[in-house]
Amino acid sequence: MNKLVKKVRGASMVEYALLLVAVLLLAAVGYKNLGPKVGKAAENAGAQL
Repeated sequence: MNKLVKKVRGASMVEYALLLVAVLLLAAVGYKNLGPKVGKAAENAGAQL
């Protein structure tokens, strides 16, 4: 019976790659949406100094 049960020891390299792709996609979407707003806010803050 022990031979039939496969032990899971943690995430495989494929799971880490999928997680990395998901994080990169979220970062890209966030940068695309928030990038101009953050840049404009930084310009305004710099102009007030």
